[in-house]
Amino acid sequence: MSQWGGAVVLRVDNELRDQLLRDNILSAEDVEKCRLQAESENTDLEDVLRTSKLLTDIQLHALRGLRTGVPFCSLSDYIPKLQNSELLPEEIVRTHVMFPLFDLGDTITLIAEDTNDLVGIDRVRRHIKKEVDVCLGARSDILGLIERAYGASEYLQQSSVAESLAESDDEFGGDESQPVIRLVDDLINEAVKQGASDIHIEPGDVELRIRVRVDGVMREVAAPPLGLHRGIVSRIKVLSNLDISQTRSPQDGAFHHRKGETEVIIRVSVLPAIFGEAVVMRLLRNESESISLSDLGMSPAMLERFNSVVRSPHGMILVSGPTGSGKSTTLYAAMKNVVSPQVNIIAIEDPVEYRTSLIRQVQVNTEANLTFASGLRSVLRQDPDIVMVGEIRDGETAQISVQASLTGHVVLSTVHTNDAVSAVARLRDLDVAEYLISSSLLAVLAQRLCRKVCPDCVEHDTPPAQLVRALGLDPDDLGFQPMRGKGCRRCIGTGYLGRIGVFELFEINEEYSRMITECKSTEVLREAAVKNGMSFLVDDGVEKIRQGLTTVEEVARVAGKH
Repeated sequence: MSQWGGAVVLRVDNELRDQLLRDNILSAEDVEKCRLQAESENTDLEDVLRTSKLLTDIQLHALRGLRTGVPFCSLSDYIPKLQNSELLPEEIVRTHVMFPLFDLGDTITLIAEDTNDLVGIDRVRRHIKKEVDVCLGARSDILGLIERAYGASEYLQQSSVAESLAESDDEFGGDESQPVIRLVDDLINEAVKQGASDIHIEPGDVELRIRVRVDGVMREVAAPPLGLHRGIVSRIKVLSNLDISQTRSPQDGAFHHRKGETEVIIRVSVLPAIFGEAVVMRLLRNESESISLSDLGMSPAMLERFNSVVRSPHGMILVSGPTGSGKSTTLYAAMKNVVSPQVNIIAIEDPVEYRTSLIRQVQVNTEANLTFASGLRSVLRQDPDIVMVGEIRDGETAQISVQASLTGHVVLSTVHTNDAVSAVARLRDLDVAEYLISSSLLAVLAQRLCRKVCPDCVEHDTPPAQLVRALGLDPDDLGFQPMRGKGCRRCIGTGYLGRIGVFELFEINEEYSRMITECKSTEVLREAAVKNGMSFLVDDGVEKIRQGLTTVEEVARVAGKH
C-alpha cells in the first residue's frame, strides 16, 4: 500500500471510528478491538466490522453516506426497474459495481458501491450520453440487483420484439412467429430454467411487473412494456382454453408446455384487478415417479420410522404444514415406497399436481358434485388398499377418512396446522370424536421447506445473536460453524439454491392414545412428547445448519421459537 493510499485509509478509519463512538453505534471496546485488528492485518476498519458481523454491509454504507453527504439508497425501499439493464452493458456494471436505478429524461440516477469511482461514472456517462447523478448503495444489494437484471431476463433480450408488439393494436394473432408468442414461451422457459414454481404477471398503473417464485421466495425479473399486457394475457388464455372476451370474472385453466425433453403442466389463474387482469401460472413438473423419501432430507432414523408407519395394514397418517411446504410431494414419495401390482392405491386431489401411471388419480370437480367427501365415498367402493385424500378441510371428509382407516384401509392426507401435535386438535375441531382419533391416527409428520446454501458460493457465517437465540441456542457456545452463500451467478445473487425439508414426526403410542381419549390439551400432549424425546422442527433445522445444508436465518424464518 502506498503512503498516500495508507493515509487515505487511516483518515477514513478515523472518521468512521469517531462516528461509531459519537453516535453510540458500538461500544468503545468493540471499536478499539476492530481498529487494532485492522491495523495488524493491514486492512481497513470497514472490512473488519463487516467480517466480524458487528455491522452489516448495508449499515456500513449508510454510515458512509452520512459521513460523506452522499445520498444512500437501500434497494429494499424501492422496486428497481430491471429493464434498465438495457442501458448499460453487463461488463461495465459488474466491473464497477453500479446500476442505472432511474432514467429521468436527460439524467440517469446511478447506484454505486463507490461514489468516487470516477472512471466508472465517466464510462457510464459516455455510454448513455446523459448526465449522471450518483447515490451510494451496499455492494451486496447492487450485486444481487445485477444478477436479477442480467441473469434473469433472457426472454427480453431483443427489445425490438417488445417495441414492435407494443405499437400493434392487435391483442393476439394466430401466427406462430408473432412476438407475443415468443415472449410468453421465453418467459416460461426462463422460469423453468430458474426452477420457479410460479410466475406472477401483475399490471400496474404505469408499468407491468413480473415476478417468479423460486425456492419459496418471490424474485422480480425484467418485464416488457405495459402495452404488452393484454396480448400476453390473451395468449395465455388461448393456451388454457379460457374465454378471451371475458375480462371481468376470474378464470382458471391449464395447459402443457414443452421445450426439448422438458415438459411442465401449467395451471393458470386469471383474476381481474383495478389495473387489468393479474395472472398466476403454477408450474407443475411431472416428476412424481422419480420422487423418493430419501431425497426429501429426513434423518435416517426418522426415515426408517416413517417408512414403517406407511407400511402399516390400516390407519391414518397425516402430513401437516402451511401451503407450499411440500406435503403432497411427501405423500407421493411415501406411496411410491409401497406401490406394487398387489396394492390398489387411489388418490383424490384438488387439483391433481403430480401425474403418474402408478396410481389412480381423481380430480375434485365441485360443479359435478365431486367433492372430497362424495369422491371419497365412491373411492372406497373401488376396493382400495391405500387412499390418498389431498386435504382434510371439512368435518364430513374427516369423518369418512377416519371410518375408512378403521375398516382396513391406510388413509394418507394433509392438514393445515403449525406442528404435528396440533393435528389432534384440528381433528377435534372437525368434530371427530376423541376415541376415533386415538383408534385411527397412526402418526403426523409436520414439515417445512428451507432454502439450501448454494454450493458454489458457500462461506463461513457468523449469524446475529438474536437469530441464534430464536432457535433455542447459545450464540456464545454453538459448537459448530454455520455456513451461508455469499451470492453468485448460479444462485442469482441470493446465496441459496434448492430446498430441503425439516421435519418432526409425532407417532401415536399407547400413552398418547390414552391422553387423546381423555381429551388432554395440545399443550399437555406436547409436554409429553418433549419428555419422550421427540425431535421437533427446530431441532431438525439446527441439525441441517450443523451439516452446512441451510442457514440460521432460514431455519429461524420457518421454524424458529418466536
